[in-house]
Amino acid sequence: MSESDTSATTGGDPGLAEAVRFQRDLYLIWRAAAEGAGLPLTSRGYLTRAALRGLRAQLAAADGLSLPANGADVSETEDVRPHFLRRLSQRLGLLRLAPSAGADERNRPPARARDGARLIAAEREEMARYLDHPLAERLRICARLWVAGGWWPDQPDGRGSPPRVMTPAPPRLAVARRRLLDALAAAVPGAMYPLPPLRAETPAQRRSRVQGRAGAQRPPAAVRVAAHGGDAAIQAAALLGPLAWLGFVTLGQDQAGGGTAHTYQVCAPARALRPDEPAPDLREAHGRIVALPNLTLVAYAPLTAPALLALDTCAERQALETTARYTLTRAAFARAGWGADATAKRLHALTGAALPQNVRATLADWERHVERLRLTRDARVLTVEDAAVLDALLADRAASAWVRRRLTPTVALLADDAVLGVRSWLLRRGHLPATSG
Repeated sequence: MSESDTSATTGGDPGLAEAVRFQRDLYLIWRAAAEGAGLPLTSRGYLTRAALRGLRAQLAAADGLSLPANGADVSETEDVRPHFLRRLSQRLGLLRLAPSAGADERNRPPARARDGARLIAAEREEMARYLDHPLAERLRICARLWVAGGWWPDQPDGRGSPPRVMTPAPPRLAVARRRLLDALAAAVPGAMYPLPPLRAETPAQRRSRVQGRAGAQRPPAAVRVAAHGGDAAIQAAALLGPLAWLGFVTLGQDQAGGGTAHTYQVCAPARALRPDEPAPDLREAHGRIVALPNLTLVAYAPLTAPALLALDTCAERQALETTARYTLTRAAFARAGWGADATAKRLHALTGAALPQNVRATLADWERHVERLRLTRDARVLTVEDAAVLDALLADRAASAWVRRRLTPTVALLADDAVLGVRSWLLRRGHLPATSG
């Protein structure tokens, strides 16, 4: 995503751009679990390296980037932003453990996950319900869950299992986080503040950071400080981690250059933290979306979660790179269940222009085909091995009244009260019928 694209849709506020990106990445993680067999977990409850590699590639592609070949194979404890996104998705109910691995993660043994455990996506309606909230309200929800939750450790430890998703935060940790959010809510957007003082890295921590794999987004020093390191460490871990990812603050220029950040700036999304005020109107604007006559949809950066959900619902995704490319298909149209007019209106709202005439005609034609389908509850169906048996049944003047419609040469739809009569008719002619259901 280029800086010009971002500033054009977020009013130049880097925090708002980061908040929109964070919500988009929440959606992409849900989509990755929904389109496959879920996200496999290790025995300790972390994503497998292969699953994380695929997730990181998708998130980077949505930013118009690509992962270096020598930096793609990292663990979740080395790349903490995807770890936070994944754990927050579980706490939001957008991801959950597959039933075979345990019906409820709250009852999962904390020491080790079961072999073959995986995370599956919630129903599409759950994601749509979450995205129906305005951006500011979604940020409030995420902040509240983070403040009270012990599911996000400030120092993810690959040697043990991550905390269970319903684990509450220790009171001192929750209070320190709450005080920091209150301070951000009272601050004037755009104001600069110094970061809390940090403890110096130990030699072991420095060796671990320097010897880290190339390409891994290793957490800043403050994020690696354990929560028991004092309120200053808790606040620094929050400012350099979740609060920056959510778009409430941006870090000083030193951090962007690869050094140590000394300051942070309060951004416009922090206004959503004010509990006594209505949620601010934060603009979650997507980039340009074009509908082509060949049924192709092209979405340009920045990509937003609501726009991606709408496109994934009514079209088939072909690529997610610098742009997202989709194709309108009959199967996707039927799966969406919106109808031709509603689909045209939704796409008009996304593209800002009327659909090409041939695309509207194609949608209307698909709708006519869909309307020809009829679903019948508790239908009585007769299936025979030889079409001659069904021919004889229909040729019998009395027995033919039992048949509503012949579906194929060997299958017929029966009247509701015709099962006993047809069975008797078949027995009299030497056929042994079997019934089921």
